Amino acid sequence: MPLRVRLAAASMLVSGLLLSAVSIVSYSVLSRGLDADAGTRLTELTEGLHGYLRFDGDTPSIDLNPNDSDQVAFVQEATRYYQLYDTATGQMVFQSPGLAPLGLQLTPEEVQAYRLRQRPFDISTEYGRLRVSNSVIPGEPGHQYLLQVGVSLRAIDAALGRYRDLLLWLALPSLVVAALASWWLSGIALAPLSRLATAAREIDVATLQRRLPTRGARDELDDVARSFNDTLQRLQHSVGEMRQFSAALAHELRTPLAALRGEIELTLRSAATEDQRRVLGSQIEELDKLKRLIDHLLTLARAEAGQIPLTFAPVNVGDLAASLVEQLEPVAQARTIDLRCERAGTVIVDGDAGWLQRLLLNLLDNAMKFTSEGGRVVLRVSQDGSKARIDVHDNGIGMSAEDADHAFERFYQADPSRSAPHEGVGLGLSLVKWNVDRHHGTIAVDSRLGEGSTFTVTLPGAA
Repeated sequence: MPLRVRLAAASMLVSGLLLSAVSIVSYSVLSRGLDADAGTRLTELTEGLHGYLRFDGDTPSIDLNPNDSDQVAFVQEATRYYQLYDTATGQMVFQSPGLAPLGLQLTPEEVQAYRLRQRPFDISTEYGRLRVSNSVIPGEPGHQYLLQVGVSLRAIDAALGRYRDLLLWLALPSLVVAALASWWLSGIALAPLSRLATAAREIDVATLQRRLPTRGARDELDDVARSFNDTLQRLQHSVGEMRQFSAALAHELRTPLAALRGEIELTLRSAATEDQRRVLGSQIEELDKLKRLIDHLLTLARAEAGQIPLTFAPVNVGDLAASLVEQLEPVAQARTIDLRCERAGTVIVDGDAGWLQRLLLNLLDNAMKFTSEGGRVVLRVSQDGSKARIDVHDNGIGMSAEDADHAFERFYQADPSRSAPHEGVGLGLSLVKWNVDRHHGTIAVDSRLGEGSTFTVTLPGAA
């Protein structure tokens, strides 16, 4: 899973657990608070009713001031659910009208049990839950009565039910909001890392002098950037040494190769037999191949070291392509290859005319090299929106998909069994790629075995 998805999922999981914990704790706290309030109110009603109850024999009565509204309201609430039992006989003495329909009638054994264990208890009725207190109140001398006072828990249960439903209804929207917020926050958290990745992708072997930016926050991301920059510094130094070595080596080899070729040519003129001339000619061909390799190496080393300046000016690519095809026409005719140039209007780009000509020459040379006699090579120049498009198509031996993926790598060559008679050194297309990159363009290849190849170059058009 991508890092952002994992961060968002982890954040959403934590948010969900936190939301669940808050919901459970808040529900529990509310339930305990309401339950404690109900218990406190029941105790107040029971103790208060003790002060208002009077007994005339076995007949209870309420002694209160009817003109005191507070007393009247309190007694009405306390006597809504209450009943009296004679503790000696276990018989019911009085039961309020509100308690009678609930079916709370005690047996003598239950009366004795509640007298000895005076703790409140809850009962469930068809009208809701009821909490009942047990207390002993004295009556006439020698008589005691079990007083049971109840308070309804229906309102509390209803409030808790509504709160529970509210939590359940808010759960899904809260999770959705948490998911969106987690995705947004993870994007913000990973934005500096994405910027580092973008900057790192822009660094290649030709731009090793670049460095990743640091934010000055001295955090983990800055540590990563500094470590990567240190690696780039070491890599730049190593690559610089290799480039310097290859350039020096190529330069030093040119002189002895030229001298060796001259000596072989002199020997070839005085060769006595055909076999000697054939061997000496083969040696000259190998020396020429080695010289081309050294020239390419030297050019690439200078190019990557930034020692080849390009002079940009408006260039008519169509005219340049037509002129180059005209120059190569004799070579193509000698190999019976149909070489054509197709232009669609005037196509102007900002570039170096000499290097653009070398770009087209390398592509055409590569196309003719891998095209059999009687084949066809077409150079097309057209306008693609604001960009110039150059297509070099041939119907030669083509390449496999694997070979096409490595076509622009140095020294990469396809299966020798499919190579052309005049095989190259594997650096021509590398130089083409550098040339296209310096002109801020792109190059791609579409090739199939036995059907040919098409190299497509796209260059920015002139302003």
